[in-house]
Amino acid sequence: MLGHCAREEEVTKLMRSGCWTEAWEPELREHVTSCNLCMQTVVLKSALQTALVQSKAEARLEAPGVLWWRAQLRRRNAAIEQLNRPLARAQRFALLINLLAVVALLASQWRHVSRLTAWLLQVADAPIFHPGILWATAAQQPGWNLIVLILCGTTVVILCGITVYLATE
Repeated sequence: MLGHCAREEEVTKLMRSGCWTEAWEPELREHVTSCNLCMQTVVLKSALQTALVQSKAEARLEAPGVLWWRAQLRRRNAAIEQLNRPLARAQRFALLINLLAVVALLASQWRHVSRLTAWLLQVADAPIFHPGILWATAAQQPGWNLIVLILCGTTVVILCGITVYLATE
């Protein structure tokens, strides 16, 4: 509503000084309740003061040292993450190569499964297990060299273990 009230400036000064409407003179309170312009001024100033108090309470700034420390921490974490990306890709690639080597090894030796089970049963029936027995019986197997198979399998298992360890670290 456009217009001007003679007491609007007085109401504004009292509101600005922080004096609440309950502390005003009874005559001024009656005027505010009857004058629409003064009532709007009181409502608007009260809302703005409340919003100012709330925003000051919410916007507590931390110490500059804490802000600097957090910024340094974020920058360091971003740099570490950027450096770890190629390493993680290399680890995944190494794991894939190891898995493919295991699959290729198993596929190449699949036809020898029956002989391998017979050999394992022969080794298990030995009264005392000794690595010399393992090598001697492996050398007697025709058509394939079990020593190479064991060495390849051991290498693949070790490389898989290292890759998994590095990937989960």
